[in-house]
Amino acid sequence: MNYLVFLCYGTNERVFHECVYALLSLTRASGADGLKNTEIWIYTDNVPWFSNFKDCPLPLHFREIDSSLIRKWRGAIDFVHRVKIETLLDFTATRSGNVLYVDSDIVFTGGLQHIYNNIAAGSLYMHIAESRISQMANPLFTKMNRFLVSSKLQLNGKPLNEMMMWNAGVLGFNTKYNYLLKDVLAFTDREYPRFPKHIIEQFAFSVYFQDAGGIKAAAYCTFHYWNLKEAGQQLASFFGHFKNCTWAELAGYSTLITLDNLMQQKVSFLANRKLTDMLSKTNWNPPIPDWAEMQRQV
Repeated sequence: MNYLVFLCYGTNERVFHECVYALLSLTRASGADGLKNTEIWIYTDNVPWFSNFKDCPLPLHFREIDSSLIRKWRGAIDFVHRVKIETLLDFTATRSGNVLYVDSDIVFTGGLQHIYNNIAAGSLYMHIAESRISQMANPLFTKMNRFLVSSKLQLNGKPLNEMMMWNAGVLGFNTKYNYLLKDVLAFTDREYPRFPKHIIEQFAFSVYFQDAGGIKAAAYCTFHYWNLKEAGQQLASFFGHFKNCTWAELAGYSTLITLDNLMQQKVSFLANRKLTDMLSKTNWNPPIPDWAEMQRQV
């Protein structure tokens, strides 16, 4: 059995719009027969919200979570990204098969069967390799490199600052690797209080997946727009305009959302800001399309 797992909870509706947009892209990318022997599980505190899409043909299942469980899964360290690890531990406790977890802000650009075949053969997946920590590619990695070196952290004799940081928006593994989740959780609980940055959970997955035999990149069939939270404004507008459409119609019209173009616009805005804009922290706001006009164009 193949499993696709989402985590979608909280009071910010943007996350729910992202999740449905991901499912629409999956509908387009997979086709009618692309999800055989596959179950899609959504961990959420708002199952009724998804009832707006009654004609969705995808094999959706829900695991209802509540605020008390979420607080428990944040742990004594009260870390939001710890919930992802606990979600996967909970999911794999009673299942056997090939698991692909994706963040809500993922767009599927290709089918998943090749990934599932590789997972069944023993491969581990994350979204994309970013950089070795020791290369200090950004200020946060520089701080992390300093922390890892000063702490002399190693795994099986290899200094952790020489490990590759991978993006954790996608995680793929067979349940025979469940033990890695416990290692990731233990590392996160131990090191987050010492280095309280959001990338600790991401780095924990990177370290233990690499140590278990290497990681394959899922970026060739997934687009992760983690640094484009402003896309939520366009998604809200899209779902508001097309609220009376069927799932099949939504899947077709969702091609009108061009996140790569939005990304370019944001980069251009940031690169051309005036000093006064920087000092005042002027934010970029994406243009809201005229959906009716765009609908006529297709």
